[in-house]
Amino acid sequence: MQISAFETLVAIAQQSSFTRTAEIRNMTLSAVSMQMKSLEDELGAQLFDRRYRPPKLTPLGIRVAQDAKTIVDAFSVLKSRCVSTHELTGSYRIGFVPSAGARILPRFLTSAAQMAPKAVFRTSTGLSEALCEQVRNGQLDAAVVTEISEATNELCCETLIREEMVVTAPLNSKAGGLAELSQSFPFLHFIPSSGIGKLIAQYCDQMQLKSDDVIILDSIETIVNCVKHGIGYALLPKADVIRYGADQVLVLPCEPRPLFRNISLVTREDALADVWRPKLKSLLEADLAGVETVGT
Repeated sequence: MQISAFETLVAIAQQSSFTRTAEIRNMTLSAVSMQMKSLEDELGAQLFDRRYRPPKLTPLGIRVAQDAKTIVDAFSVLKSRCVSTHELTGSYRIGFVPSAGARILPRFLTSAAQMAPKAVFRTSTGLSEALCEQVRNGQLDAAVVTEISEATNELCCETLIREEMVVTAPLNSKAGGLAELSQSFPFLHFIPSSGIGKLIAQYCDQMQLKSDDVIILDSIETIVNCVKHGIGYALLPKADVIRYGADQVLVLPCEPRPLFRNISLVTREDALADVWRPKLKSLLEADLAGVETVGT
């Protein structure tokens, strides 16, 4: 009985898909099926109900997959502790929130190839809450997200960057702040269900800022371009406003109270993550040293 069979079983339980498991495990679909049939033969138990397409785990199969995860995690911890180097090794699934990933992800993948050549990274993007849930249920090993308490609750959350949020408005605007802008322009609100969107909504509530005309958009670049064309004003990370808007938009501080967002690394709280988390965080921090950030 090989550990790889348990790893495949755990992946199937997490992905609920033989096809997706084959992709993640770099196996053919038939190899996954044969490996699971061999595991059933060795255990003398039916782990899958093959009346369904794709096959579903039986109640016993679910319990065995849970036990297999304990074995797989323990084996991974054992391997990590026996590595004599501080270099990050292994395979990791990491999610990035798009608003940070646009600046972070390309540099990370480039530097990781040089600084952690024995590590394999599979990356994806998504909103903070969705990525945190994927970390929580085991679909991702880690995620780089906008830190919000609702999403990061019960996860290990470590700040990587603290970014200043600013008001951005059309160049022809004569308004001096959020209150005046809200009387003159529509408010371009980044998705309220996202990490940044929730920070913005909370800030507006705290500052008692109300706008009768709100346009919800799902792209920071789109919002900045709308500001360029005089369509409205927005609250966004300063680094992104500068990146997309340059000198074509007004950039005003959040007043009377400044606003910041934390870009954080989230992982599960378990013995396995305790081994590789510091190495991954160090790799990200080394990469982020060259990323333009604003604020203290």
